[in-house]
Amino acid sequence: MLARWSLDELDVRHRVLLETLHVDVLAGRLTIDNARRERFARLLEQGEPGESSSAEHLAEDYRDAYAGQWYPVSGALELLQAVRGAGHRVVIVTNNGVAEQQLKLARCGFEPWVDAMVTSEEAGVSKPTPMIFEQALARVNATAAEAVMLGDAWGADVEGARAAGVVPVWFNRKGHTSPDPTVIELTALAPVAAAMDVLRVAGGQTWAADWRAVRP
Repeated sequence: MLARWSLDELDVRHRVLLETLHVDVLAGRLTIDNARRERFARLLEQGEPGESSSAEHLAEDYRDAYAGQWYPVSGALELLQAVRGAGHRVVIVTNNGVAEQQLKLARCGFEPWVDAMVTSEEAGVSKPTPMIFEQALARVNATAAEAVMLGDAWGADVEGARAAGVVPVWFNRKGHTSPDPTVIELTALAPVAAAMDVLRVAGGQTWAADWRAVRP
């Protein structure tokens, strides 16, 4: 079954299918639940042809485990507070549905520190399409030159941000080899002062001015 692949390879295959089937979700051809079952049916078929009959159970187990992992990465809440405290605005750009992502924000305690959220469900397009980033910028009346995109998915976040003219920072907490060493990396969100320094460098003069005003 899926054990034939390393965890990294399984993650890559899963992400590809997730993004592929998400297009059908946006178009109304699949529900999120049906897309999840189809995703695991295709994974199982890739791993061991003829084994896709267990896709429904695997999809249910994945969903339960996924919901159980909704907790903040170390330093995430403190970094949000620092960014907002420095006078910046925070917009989440996500390839998911509104209700589920709002539930995540509430469970993680992020709601008071997020100015806006743009989901692929409401935008009608997914990352890395530039349009979803443009909608996020419009929510807070900002330009691409004033923004920094912090994300862990290279294709969706880094490439998407660059296509929209936004400086990306790759959150590479697993220590993968960068496809492009010119992209600024952040390997951890704590200590917060160090993470803010990375974002300040990425943001250039716009961020530097605000940071100098509040940094001890």
